[in-house]
Amino acid sequence: MMELAVKLKNIKKSYGIKDVLHIEELTVYQNERIGIVGSNGSGKSTLLRLLKGEIQSDSGQVQREIDFLYYPQIPQDGLITPAKKELDEELISRFGLTKNTPGLSGGEQAKFRLAELLSGYEMGLLLDEPTTHLDTTGIQLLVEELRYYYGTLLFVSHDRTFLNELATKIWEVQDGQVTVYSGNYDAYQEQKALQEAVTNKAQDQYQKEKQRLEAAVATKKAQAEKSRQLSAKKRQKNIRPDRLSSSKQKDTVEKNLQKTAKALASRLEQLEAPESSQRLQKIKFPPSKTVALHNKYPFIGTNFTLKREKILLEQVDFQFALGEKIAIVGANGVGKSSFLNAILENNEHVIRSPKVVCSIYQQLAYQLQGPESVLHYLMKQTEYPEKLVRSILHNLGFSPGEVHKPLTVLSGGEATRVELASVFVRPANVLLLDEPTNFIDLATIEALENLIQAYPGTVLFTSHDQAFVDKVATQVYQICERQLVRIR
Repeated sequence: MMELAVKLKNIKKSYGIKDVLHIEELTVYQNERIGIVGSNGSGKSTLLRLLKGEIQSDSGQVQREIDFLYYPQIPQDGLITPAKKELDEELISRFGLTKNTPGLSGGEQAKFRLAELLSGYEMGLLLDEPTTHLDTTGIQLLVEELRYYYGTLLFVSHDRTFLNELATKIWEVQDGQVTVYSGNYDAYQEQKALQEAVTNKAQDQYQKEKQRLEAAVATKKAQAEKSRQLSAKKRQKNIRPDRLSSSKQKDTVEKNLQKTAKALASRLEQLEAPESSQRLQKIKFPPSKTVALHNKYPFIGTNFTLKREKILLEQVDFQFALGEKIAIVGANGVGKSSFLNAILENNEHVIRSPKVVCSIYQQLAYQLQGPESVLHYLMKQTEYPEKLVRSILHNLGFSPGEVHKPLTVLSGGEATRVELASVFVRPANVLLLDEPTNFIDLATIEALENLIQAYPGTVLFTSHDQAFVDKVATQVYQICERQLVRIR
């Protein structure tokens, strides 16, 4: 019999006027491995904090049978020292760190925080976006460490590979509710696809029945009107009906037709529309005359050396071909972002086509200001028609009404999605994307994949998201030991 780890009953949690969570009942059993997914701002972090006991629900009960260690997405008081225990020297070493490692990068800070957390032990472990900033090696080390963790594991993640490696159950947080799916992320997607197919079929049936009833109502009304006009003509001609027709008088035919039309209209009103699925619209970028590029290799590097505080690349050669989707991968601190910035600089060892026009995305805390709407903000930057810009926004999760939101009221996640949209609508033939999957939810990541695949120009990007790289990259280059090596 499975032993209870934690149970939530009749939970409600609000911030101001926004209802974040409304959970009737949710149960976790010991040794379960639960991946938590959902859009930005849906309440995933709030759910973890409720499970930990960091915050209290407005109503309901959280029954905890075990204690949890907790890894917040953003450290509140510097490094976390769970249970004040000594650090696991072996684990720190496997992450490639020492206790006295100076000037930690973002990825190194994340590794140190994780090593410090995992140096302690409790029966439960709560992790909020633990792969953020980690390189591929760091993610795999964390996977191996958690694979042999004996206890109850719940984690929020937007990394599909990480979810597939560890989760045996998926919680989807949406509209304050938590829906439970068995299996890992791939199994969750299969179940969602099946649900969408059923929803789409129901939607199609609804539309057909609606159209049939509307046509039937219109036909009966037209027949009733025609019958009324015929009766009026007979009255005007003073034609005395014979005895047989007299029995059918008093506009019986017309009334029956009107009665039938009303019955059909009533059925039409009672027809319930099924919940519609959010289908991604297929994007097709029209060719741009103003930024047309025909050079076979927009960027060519010969004996290129990149030096910042230290030498990151030493006398490397590269050719980035037109139209390719090129991933630059490597460990934290090897110089991926610096390389993207460097190829735009005037360097005698980099030949850049004079017709290259770049649109750049860098992961920043975007603060968009001003009263203008999202749609107006993007239309000022583009030569594309409004219909295409609306389609891009729809794919990135903006409803038709939300495209008119003023910039000043956007949340951080919404502002990030607007900036992603702006990268694609600006007149350009090369996109440079530096860690575009950081801090965006899975729905936005999948939308971004579709946009990159549809984009006709060249795309250079850095990412530690293996599933993202596998999905969109046509070529993969790795920075390792001061060299740039094509590995795919």
